[in-house]
Amino acid sequence: MKETMERTALGEVILKHWQEHCPQMVRDLEKENRLEQAVFEAQTRTGDLLYELVSVKKMDYQAAWELAREEWALPQGENKSEDQS
Repeated sequence: MKETMERTALGEVILKHWQEHCPQMVRDLEKENRLEQAVFEAQTRTGDLLYELVSVKKMDYQAAWELAREEWALPQGENKSEDQS
């Protein structure tokens, strides 16, 4: 059974951000035929995190959005070394 990967409005925001701020990563993902999968995974993780923060932990939506946005704004491997201080 094949899972349908549908890009949402959130996925569009993520892709636009990556194209503007991580163009080399976007080119690499396109070469590997993995861009759509990466965007889908990022939008799914972001949605799950927003649900957890807002619905379960009762965090203010704007604060939750800022945290969730940081998760995909710096994709896996991008600038993570700065966080290890």
